[in-house]
Amino acid sequence: MDYVKLLFFMLFPLLCQLAFCSSLSHLCPKDQALALLQFKHMFTINYDASDHCLDKKGQSIQSYPKTLSWNKSTDCCSWDGVYCDETTGNVIELNLTCSKLQGKFHSNSSLFQLSNLKWLDLSENDFSGSLISPKFGELSSLKHLDLSYSGFTGLIPAEISRLSKLHVLSIESSLLRFEPHNFELLLENLTQLRELYFYGVNTSSTIPLNFSSYLTTLYLRNTQLYGTLPEGIFHLSNLESLTLLEIPQLTVRFPTTKWNSSASLMELVLSGVNATGRIPESFGHLTSLRNLTIASCNLSGSIPKPLWNLTNIELLNLGHNHLEGPISDFFRFGKLWGLSLANNNFDGQLEFLSFNNFDGQLEFLHFSSNSVTGPIPSNVSGLQNLQSLRLSSNHLNGTIPSWIFSLPSLTHLNLSDNHFSGNTQEFKSQTLFSVSLKQNQLQGPIPNDDGVPQGLGQGEEGDSSMISWQAVLMGYGCGLVIGLSIIYIMLSTQYPTWFSRMDDSSLVYI
Repeated sequence: MDYVKLLFFMLFPLLCQLAFCSSLSHLCPKDQALALLQFKHMFTINYDASDHCLDKKGQSIQSYPKTLSWNKSTDCCSWDGVYCDETTGNVIELNLTCSKLQGKFHSNSSLFQLSNLKWLDLSENDFSGSLISPKFGELSSLKHLDLSYSGFTGLIPAEISRLSKLHVLSIESSLLRFEPHNFELLLENLTQLRELYFYGVNTSSTIPLNFSSYLTTLYLRNTQLYGTLPEGIFHLSNLESLTLLEIPQLTVRFPTTKWNSSASLMELVLSGVNATGRIPESFGHLTSLRNLTIASCNLSGSIPKPLWNLTNIELLNLGHNHLEGPISDFFRFGKLWGLSLANNNFDGQLEFLSFNNFDGQLEFLHFSSNSVTGPIPSNVSGLQNLQSLRLSSNHLNGTIPSWIFSLPSLTHLNLSDNHFSGNTQEFKSQTLFSVSLKQNQLQGPIPNDDGVPQGLGQGEEGDSSMISWQAVLMGYGCGLVIGLSIIYIMLSTQYPTWFSRMDDSSLVYI
């Protein structure tokens, strides 16, 4: 017993110290709480703002007024969106994304008194045309800064380039611009940067030669950059995602040798840039690639054989180019859930569809505007999750097989401008959104209300959400020969699964 008492007295001071530290660990300094409350009172709550926002991965997040929970009777470390250092109590993170804030963001905002901030997210609010204050550059501990879609306008101050510890920088707004050379200055100074997202920002610049060697994600869209993309970007050894969209004056030349990013790159998304030429064989080394989108980039020629080695590809979009070759080759990719080859010069027939076991993973298949010939096979299985099938403007013939009418998850079907004949059938899908069968030689009556999937065709006259079958009369023969233009419009706020799984960059030109 004496040993127990002795041990207790020895440990008692330590236990007291731990209890004391624990009681203080979440106490917010009064001056920081006051700064946050002053910041709160500068804005009103816009209850008409959307209840949902999208994060960087396109996932929906709830929008609600976080600052309503802020009041002086509680510790600021317990307020919504506020996070404190567990030891000092200093406010180190402020996440106010989608907080329905509205009002002017003043250049001397009390927010700048929070000198220990490491994370600041003000995205998806309405700061009513405010300028970005140069004082953001004084938050020298920041590692994460997101000012996207928040109503800021004007020049991005050069002082932002002082934030040398930044790991993540996101500025997405068509109302913002850099002064000449400030974009290069920014990237020159942000040597610790991991993720960079610029959308709509006028950079007034050639694309800089040097990027942080730590960079994992580069997202540039509609940024008015010009010149040639430095080959060094493809050799960043930590690069996981490269997205370049709607930058027509930007020239991209792919390395012809193995890229240093070959092992790490999982997402390569280019659309609306000038990548004239062929896909080089060096693509065969990108063994970690899951999303390959090179759309509307003036590519030509055939697909190099090493590309078939990319066994991890899940989404492939090569639409709106001048590529050629047999379309059947693309089903060597065993993990595909989405494939778009629309508006190219691919040829061949679709018999390979009956030889593949899709295991229900394929969600969209787009081959429109190519030179595909022959019938659609009648014995195709494993497409129970197919939601979008677009084969328009080819040279397909024969009857439309019954399995297409029986697809349970189908939302979009376009078989227009081919040479199909025979009778139409009732669709089994309960989720149909649009169907187009026009410019074929199909026979049979327009399906009556019983042939319209349940939940469709219930609108009243004058209701813009009404679902209807529309037909274009083409002539008479044995029975009624018609070209069907069938359009379903479904009163729904939900996107098809294949649509919601694709981020904004992957949806371009599919």
